[in-house]
Amino acid sequence: MIALGAALKDGITRLGLRLFSRIGRRPLPAARQRTYWLARPLQRLMRRRARIVARNLELCFPDWNDEQRKQLQREHFNELARSVGEIAYTWNQPAPLEPSIGTVQGLEHLESARQQQTGIILVTGHSCNIELAGRLLCESLPITGVYRPLDNALLEHYQNQARLRYAQGMIPQSQVRDMVRVLRNGGVLWTAMDQDFGPKRSVFAPFFNLPTATARGLIELARLGAARVHPVYPFRADQNQPLVVEIGPAFEPFPSADPVADLSRYNAFLEQAIRRQPAPYWWLHRRFKTAPSGTAPRYR
Repeated sequence: MIALGAALKDGITRLGLRLFSRIGRRPLPAARQRTYWLARPLQRLMRRRARIVARNLELCFPDWNDEQRKQLQREHFNELARSVGEIAYTWNQPAPLEPSIGTVQGLEHLESARQQQTGIILVTGHSCNIELAGRLLCESLPITGVYRPLDNALLEHYQNQARLRYAQGMIPQSQVRDMVRVLRNGGVLWTAMDQDFGPKRSVFAPFFNLPTATARGLIELARLGAARVHPVYPFRADQNQPLVVEIGPAFEPFPSADPVADLSRYNAFLEQAIRRQPAPYWWLHRRFKTAPSGTAPRYR
């Protein structure tokens, strides 16, 4: 029965990926439109995640009324649905992408580090546009991505083979030595650090006016790799406009003697980007799961 279940899972995955690839061969507007219909079914089927989204919006936008937050939740699921087609496009289109798809701004901030062969960490947050943003970055300079391994081996293989058509390499997030080696050799790492990894691997730094468990890994990676840390985030003016990936100046000094101050800088950058365009942010995560000792749980 176990073997039969595994075979059925593989068969469904292969069928889904075949359809996914067909969608990805369409022009980007058509691919995004092709999966837009998923918005309402996703919100109904992902009930637990929908509750997490609602709770995150309550925590981050306490001054908004219920209707404002419900509207943002609807917009988020619209972005999530469109992102399925966008990811399919990103993973299946031949390189390079046309400028009408997206651009990268702020590459000049990286010039001094690259001339000195100093490692660079491009740190972002999870958003619905993260895959297309990653490809646009990889087509602008050689980049190695950091990823979280998936439970589905077939999907992970498909994902990584697609990414390796434009990325210099992909490293699982547990392989710190490999990341440090890339940085020590003057390479560029691209990663997102806005997940709750628990109290042992985090420090509490403010994020949307809440003490938030923020991964120490960014500090440790910068220190071990002797790397500069630049914040990155994608924006789209409206649905018919190209994606613009903005690279900011390096955090200086980073790391400092104060880890809370260091990670507050990252959280402040991310919060500012999210407030600028809140709907595409990945509100599905329990970002505030770990609360300071003695405080009430933030999720029910």
